[in-house]
Amino acid sequence: MKINSNIQALNAYRNLNQNQSQVSKNLEKLSSGLRINRASDDAAGLAISEKMRSQIRGLKQSERNSMDGISLMQTSEGAMQEMHSMLQRMRELSVQAANDSNTEYDRGQIQKEIDELTKEIDSISEKTEFNTKKLLDGSSAVYASMGEADNGAGLASSPMPEDTDIKGGSYELEIDSADVNISVSDSGTNMDDPANFELTDSDMPLGDYKVEVEDYDSANESAKVTVFDPDGAKLESKTVNTGGASNVGGMKVPAGSIEGNGSVEVTAEASGKVTLFLDGEEVETISDFDTKNGKVSIGGLEIPFDSDIDNGTTNFEVTNNALAFQIGPNSDQQVMVDIPELDSEELGIADVDVTTSEGAAAALEKFDNAINQVSDARAKLGAVQNRFEHTVNNLQVTHENLSSSESRIRDADMAQEMTEFTRNNIINQSATAMLAQANQMPQGVLQLLQ
Repeated sequence: MKINSNIQALNAYRNLNQNQSQVSKNLEKLSSGLRINRASDDAAGLAISEKMRSQIRGLKQSERNSMDGISLMQTSEGAMQEMHSMLQRMRELSVQAANDSNTEYDRGQIQKEIDELTKEIDSISEKTEFNTKKLLDGSSAVYASMGEADNGAGLASSPMPEDTDIKGGSYELEIDSADVNISVSDSGTNMDDPANFELTDSDMPLGDYKVEVEDYDSANESAKVTVFDPDGAKLESKTVNTGGASNVGGMKVPAGSIEGNGSVEVTAEASGKVTLFLDGEEVETISDFDTKNGKVSIGGLEIPFDSDIDNGTTNFEVTNNALAFQIGPNSDQQVMVDIPELDSEELGIADVDVTTSEGAAAALEKFDNAINQVSDARAKLGAVQNRFEHTVNNLQVTHENLSSSESRIRDADMAQEMTEFTRNNIINQSATAMLAQANQMPQGVLQLLQ
């Protein structure tokens, strides 16, 4: 028998100490509701759950970002809706002013209302804002601009950005092996030779023109010819002599070939090589392009050509002020939204004059174009808004499922912890009793001293 080393007591004490540590952990989990309170509880689980927490909080903020984006776009769209109402009223007034039942005084009064509505459109364009950020003044737009002296390739107008992610900077467009081709599709007029058609006005855009022939009179060698541009707008309508060629609306028409009423589709297209550079670096090359509706898409830009296309270089600047919406928890998860400038100048109605019947008739086309322009902008915003609504739904589902997964790693199973606590508590009491018994065992030595 030994009294210096009570191995039974040491064993009981070790087990008691371990059990007390387990009881302490049970109490910590039960009081916090967490399975992992420190890294030592589950080192790998802690690292995984912290990464998930970053995603969860990012998803929640992205959801709020998307909702803010929807509110911003609804603000813009609401302003455009009011613009639409005013443009429709202005078009209505132009129809009224085109009628010769009006006196000069009457048209003057109509002009006053159109002028005031024009000012209000400019006011809405300038003042519409969300969280102090202006929306319709061009500060949220993506656009390209070029000087007339920089247009060595003879583009019809400044290129149009097609991609809101396009980089801003100095661009250079090189045209090589340029050629303009004309094809026709005749229906009843006998003007079926494309070699007899020519775009005589160098500013005319490429694309699909329509030539209508009416009131053909073989005896008097006359016919009424109307030319429509690729957008469907009437360029000119006049009676021509069918004895030779005539120029109508900037197009040479072989009137001498006319043998009846009908229509001709005249398609003017360009071909050649085009190369786009950004700040001196090549972006894209199309070695053998054919224009579609007088335009070529390259490097996220729509390049409009006219009938005077030629080999050369055009320099222009692209400004990208598109609004970036962070709709995901990680980098590179943004949606770019551009809102065009919509003042009277951009809409093409700043100089509308309905004080004459001719001016009122011309104003109708301007208001039609302006209405289409606002409609296009509203439709684009509406499409993005619908996208954001689906984005919110997706973020909510992802947030829900990721939270469920993180909970399985991090949160404590209260029923299981309570069961373990009860077991460990009972063992703790038993171990305390056994430690007391083990401490009594050396007293048996005293029996040897009697």
